[in-house]
Amino acid sequence: MSFDASAFLIEQSIAELGVDPGLCRGEKPGQWNLTYKGSTVWIDIFNFPQNPDKYYFQVMSPLVAVPDRNQEAFFKNCLEINHTMYGSWISIKADWTYVLCLREADNLDKSEIDATLDRVAFYSADYHGKLTFKFEGSWDPKPNNKPVNFN
Repeated sequence: MSFDASAFLIEQSIAELGVDPGLCRGEKPGQWNLTYKGSTVWIDIFNFPQNPDKYYFQVMSPLVAVPDRNQEAFFKNCLEINHTMYGSWISIKADWTYVLCLREADNLDKSEIDATLDRVAFYSADYHGKLTFKFEGSWDPKPNNKPVNFN
């Protein structure tokens, strides 16, 4: 699926959430940032320079920072959670965990975009609360500890 066709479907989906897609466009074409179901959600359509005609659809939401203590139990818990998730998973990058869905944009349709946004936002809000409660006291205070977007 082309960049323009994918972006059109994503913007339709965002608009149906009652959000102006123009207000949540990111710094680069193919990026959107919004708050949905209590979660920060990043949406991307991107390609790689070595294969410029193949696009990927990614939806991700920052979950929690990797804790300073109890990491082994935390990571084990995240793997156990992954086993129960549908169409997305918990990933780790640069000291943060994310709820992520990544797939090729080929054959992407609006119903899948809608379902992915719902799923990622729900899982992120739900597991944020559960993990911060279960591992309370495992994080040291940090100034400016912000999640990193993959792209």
